[in-house]
Parts: sequence; C-alpha cells; structure tokens
Amino acid sequence: MIRNYFKIAWRSFSKDKSFTAINLLGLATGFAIALLIIQYVRFELSYENTHENADRIVRLTYDIMDGETVSSQDCETNPPLGAKLQAEMNEIKNFTRAYHIGEPTITIEVNNKQFIVEKVYATDPSFFNLFSYPLIHGKEEGLFKEPNQTVLTESVALKYFNRTNVIGETIALPAAGTELLLDIVGVVPDSPSNTHLKFDMLMSYTTLLKDPIMQAFYGETENNWDGNNTYTYALLNDNASYENFTQNLVAFNKQLKREGKLETDRVISQKIEDIHLYSNKPFEPEPNGSATAVFFLLGVAFLVIISAYVNYINLTTSKALDRAKEVGVRKVVGSTKSQLRFQFLVEAFLMNLLAGVCALIIIFFVKDNFVEIAGLPDGFNVFTDIVFWGILGVFLVFGVLFSGVYPALVLSSFKPSLILKGNFTHSFKGVLLRKSLVVFQFTVTIVLLILVFTIKSQLSFIRNIELGVETENTIVVEAPMQNGSTEKYSVFKQKLLANSNIKNVSLSEAVPGELANEMSTTTGINLSESSEKHNHNFYITTIDKNFIPLMNMQLLAGTNFDKTSTPNKQEVIVNEKALKLWGVTDYESVIGKTIKMWGAEWSIKGVLKDYHQESAKAPFVPIIHRFSNSFDGLASIKFHNSNPKKQLAQLAKVYKSVFPEAPFSYFFMDTEFDKQFKADRRFQSVFNVLTGFAILIACLGLFGLASFTVLKRQKEIGIRKVIGASVSNILVLLSKNFVKTVFISMLIGVPIAYLLANNWLDNFASRISLSLWMLALPVILVFLLVIISISIKTINAALINPVHSLKQE
Repeated sequence: MIRNYFKIAWRSFSKDKSFTAINLLGLATGFAIALLIIQYVRFELSYENTHENADRIVRLTYDIMDGETVSSQDCETNPPLGAKLQAEMNEIKNFTRAYHIGEPTITIEVNNKQFIVEKVYATDPSFFNLFSYPLIHGKEEGLFKEPNQTVLTESVALKYFNRTNVIGETIALPAAGTELLLDIVGVVPDSPSNTHLKFDMLMSYTTLLKDPIMQAFYGETENNWDGNNTYTYALLNDNASYENFTQNLVAFNKQLKREGKLETDRVISQKIEDIHLYSNKPFEPEPNGSATAVFFLLGVAFLVIISAYVNYINLTTSKALDRAKEVGVRKVVGSTKSQLRFQFLVEAFLMNLLAGVCALIIIFFVKDNFVEIAGLPDGFNVFTDIVFWGILGVFLVFGVLFSGVYPALVLSSFKPSLILKGNFTHSFKGVLLRKSLVVFQFTVTIVLLILVFTIKSQLSFIRNIELGVETENTIVVEAPMQNGSTEKYSVFKQKLLANSNIKNVSLSEAVPGELANEMSTTTGINLSESSEKHNHNFYITTIDKNFIPLMNMQLLAGTNFDKTSTPNKQEVIVNEKALKLWGVTDYESVIGKTIKMWGAEWSIKGVLKDYHQESAKAPFVPIIHRFSNSFDGLASIKFHNSNPKKQLAQLAKVYKSVFPEAPFSYFFMDTEFDKQFKADRRFQSVFNVLTGFAILIACLGLFGLASFTVLKRQKEIGIRKVIGASVSNILVLLSKNFVKTVFISMLIGVPIAYLLANNWLDNFASRISLSLWMLALPVILVFLLVIISISIKTINAALINPVHSLKQE
C-alpha cells in the first residue's frame, strides 16, 4: 500500500515537470539558505563555550561617571581590583588579570632572528583556572608564579621553532640597549575563533611588575589605583547568583569611593558569554559582533524558508482543479478522506525530502564562499556538525506539516458529485488564504528590497564622507621595539626625504584609521579658569610638527607645533569635540589658556577641526595632542602618487639600512580605515544574498501562479480574442488582481521597512535620511516583476490560435 502511495506521488511529479521544478527549487533554496544562516548564528552565539566555567566567569569594567551621568565606559581596570573583589565579596572564587603587552604588537627574537607577535598578554597563574587552555607541553604546577616565564600557542611554537615541544627554550624581547629574556614553560592550543580574548603568547604577570625592562616601558605596580590598563575577570562560586553579585557591587563601589580608590569610576560586570554580541566599549580586545545584526539575519532567513513553504501551498492549492477529477474518481471507487490526505502528505514528504537533498548539494557548492562572506573561521564545516543534520531533519518534518497539511485537507475535501458534474469551484476561504499568502510574499520582498537600498546607501555614505583627514598615498611604518632615541629616526627620515616621490614624513603615537584604543585616555581634564568641573573622558596622543600638514588637517585657531616645540614644553592642540565638552564656542578665545592635566598646567596652542579617528560610524571623540619627536610609535610617509609595490620596496630598503635587526612592519592608512567597515560589509553581503534568494523564491512562486492563472483561463482568452480583445486588453485583465495584491503589500511593507531601516540607521553617528526613492523604487521593481511574469505567460497564450484554445477540453 505504501509503495502505491509513492508510485502515485512520483507519477504526479513526472506529469507536470515545470510545477515540480518550481516547487523543488523553491524549497531547496529556502532550506539551504536557512541552514547556512542558522549555522552562522550558532557560531556567533557559541562565543566562550569552549571554556568549562564560562557560565560563571564575569568581566569587570568601569563606568566613568560625571556626577550621576555615565560619560564614558572602559573595559580596562586597575591592577588591584581583582584581589580587592575576592577579599571583599563572598561570591568571588578566583580572579585573573590580562595586561596587553605591545602597541599593539611586540618584537621577539628567536635564534638571533626577530619576529613580530600580535596578541601578547601578561596574566596571573589563575588564568588557566578560569579559562580552559589545557597544556600540550609543560606542567601546571608553579606555572606563572615566577617572573620571566612565557607560554606560547601551538601555532606560534611551530612557526618560530618548527616544533611544539619547546619547553626550556628561551625567547628575547629586544629593548633599548638591552633585552628581556623569557623562559618558555608551556605550550597551549591556539585560541578558539569563538572567544573574545585571543592570544598568541602569554607571560607571567609578575614579569610586568618586577622586571626592570617592563617597569621602564609600562611602570605598572600591584597597588596602582591611578592607571587602568588591565582586563579583570572573576570566577563566581558554584552557588553564587550573578544577580546578587551585581547588586552587591553597589555597596562595593561605595566602599571604594570612601577609601579614595575609585572616586569617579564605577565597577560594573558583564558575563563573558555576553561580551561578543552585547558589548561595544572602548578598549575591547577585539571588535565585537552585534546581536541586532545576528538576530536580524536569522529572522530574514526564516522569512526566506517560510516564503518557500508559502510557494508550495499556493502552487499546490492553485493546481487543485487539475487534481479535482482525480480526487472525485478516487472517492467514487472507495477512497476515504484519510487515505487521500495520506496520499497528499506522502507527496509533500517526497517533495521536501528531494528538496533537502538538493539543499545539501547547493550547500556543498556554496559553503566556501559563504564562510568567506560571513567571516566564519577557516575550516568551518557544516557537514561534520551533528546539530546541522538535526536541524535539517526538523526542517523536513516541519516542512511536511506546514506545506503539506493544508493542501491535503483542501484536496481531500472535494465533493465527487460536484466535481464529476463539472461544477467544482474553489471556496472563498481557500482563495482568500492564497491571496493572503501572496500578499505576505510580496510584502517580504518589498521590505527586503527597501532595506537593501538603505544599507547600500548608508555604507556608501560613510565610506565617502569627509573624514577631516587625507588617507591616500600614505604608508605607516611601526617603530622598532629597541629604538628609543631620535638619532636613528633622523637618519631614517633624511634618507626617506631624499626620495623625490616622498612628500612628507611625520611621527605619532596613533594615526586616524586605527581604533581610538591605540591612544591613552584620561578623565577629569578641565579648563583651569572654569569653575564648573566635569569628569569627561579624553583621548591623549602624541604628534610631531609634520603630522597636521601631512594628514591635511585643518587648524581652526592658534598654530601648529613648530621647531621651538619640545616634549617638555607643556603645550597641547585640542580638537573641537574637546572644546564642546568644556562649553567653549569661541575657539580663538581659548588660545593661550591652560588646562589641568596630570597635575600640571598645559597651554592650548591650537584648535583642530574634528576629524574621524575611527570610521564615520563612530562619533567624534575628544582628542588632546601633545608634542613628541621620538620614534617609539608610528612613522607616516606621504607619497606624491600611488605605486604601492615600488614604494614598499623603497621603504623596506631604507628601513633595513637604519634598523637592520628589526622586522619591517607597515600598513596602508586608507586600508586601515577600510578595515573598520569589515563587519558592516559582511552584514551587507550576507543580507544581499538572503534578499537575492527571497526574491528568487518569490519570482518562482509568481511565475508558477501566473502559469496556472493563464492555463485556467486559456479558453476565456481564446473567446476574448475571437470577439476582438487585444493582447494588451487581456494582459490588463489577467494582471489586475496581481497588481491589487502588490498595492496591498506596499501599504503593509513600506511602513514596516521604514521603521526597520531607521532603527538600523540609528547605529551610525553619521547617517543618511531615508529618501522617497528608497521607498518607491522597490515597490516599482516588484510591480515590474509582476507585469513581466504575467506578460510572458499571457502573451504566449494570446498568440495561440483561438481555434486551438477552444478545442481543448
């Protein structure tokens, strides 16, 4: 009996191959895109799940308070905070600190060869108790309890030693005139791609506190309540409540204020599982994701698969007339409703099963491109994930129920007496449901198209906005770690300027395009004469006299640093944002006035027009520029024209002639700026793909419905042609219902899209306003899509000789 059901289902599919192909392609596409997006969302939600204690680990951060208002936030805290928390709060079982070493990279020396390492942290021994990094080589006992110890990741050990067991080996950190030696005491697996605190190398925190070279560079102390440059993580007790812990932090903050340790900062906490998607604070270890974007894409993915189900329901029930006589005959010869329903459910099962197989084929061919577009880690493989297969199984079951039950109920309910007499008509409820489903599809298409145009326009806007800085033809070279004097830089600069293609060279601690994290921050800076004091957070950076002209920045008042400027001369150049925080509107009036910073008076020498340190997505930040002519940060080299390959070769040659032992590290300034759009471009690419698939499915459904509409009315078309109707008359007649449907979809979809688009645009400090064309063009495109789909089938039917149409039974 079951075999017969499958035979009949297969014959039904074979009888109308175009119907089967449309349904199959629609369902397969929906399955494939939904499965891929769910895997992407699962990865984004999996951050920190490799750590056994992830559900009990919290990160401590600061709210920087201006009175009762949060003026800024900071991920980094003071070194004594963790120990103080553990001593004062019963909920804390253990803590660890992580101090980022390097600005932002460090140079290491292995076997007399120097290399650059990117992510290096000084950590406590308890780091390995909180975070799950099992030792591949080395012993846990005594790990990191002594200074001058280091742990490498597996890939770093292989890269620099060609083996993983490097216990007992030594690496050196070159410094000015000397070097810091570190003993390798452990090798751990590489940081997983789904953790926010990735590292290539760790060193013992006591090295930071006790080694003379580290003290010379960082000056960190165990009881430092004045500088916050340390990430602090705490492990809660097994029975501790996170909610109670956060409530008890209120009393803890009051205690710190009474003791004079933190007067303007407030300690807050966040679960490490929430950091990647829900935290976007200054000085994050890496740029984080966005929960809004992730769940938005997930919602769109489900709209795509629901559209595929809607297609199946619409096309199957629209084809009801073709199956009506079959159902009537079956009922006459004894088939029950349950048998008929089972037959149609078998057809739905077989269609969904074939669609699942086709979806796997689609995924196999597009997965590599999808991994690249979505920014998933290399080697990400969906087929080895058992959850992937479970979700596919759920889709198949749900697909059969969602797309098969209603058509089965409709088709099995036909009355044989009416069918065989030729009096069968669709019920009003059935027609209304199908029209509602078509409205749903068109609404989804209109909403997605409006969002596509909005996203494209906004990202184009912020990429082309006036940055206040010239980034083109500029290569930035990182200073060698061992260089602390100005003599070698002077030689380096003169050799560069001897090249007629080099326009200018400047020094700075950071350059526009880097995250503001590369600058230091200080709070509580105010004009000396101001009676009203605030606790705003300011970014501090150093520049030389060539920096402003090289970057083509605009001075609004005062003058630039000049040949009389020295590091000891307490002068600063501030930007507009800083003056706005101080309530100053007349920029000329502050020239020569002083600010209080670091216990000293600093004279304001100039005012810079605001420039985007980061992308235009972020707001302007208040920046105070000090003078420095030491090559201990970055050197920016501006060329007259663009010839990257040749220019890099020239730079590398000069650099090696002056700093022969140091590795040559550089980046292009405009490329560095462009990196900040990476997450937004990824979101745009994935969203465009989703929208493309949604439109494809809508087109398939529309084409199928148009085909059946024309087929049902073929005799009517023939009669109308005989009595004189033109092709355009027939086209208007057949398309008006679809046009009405699009109009209803427009009334529903445009307001929804407007709200969603504005909500997304609110994430940008500089944003576009939604224009009429962004709302109108998608609607016009959907109208054109309908007209073209109907026209293709209508014109074909209208061109057929009416004699042939009227002869058909």
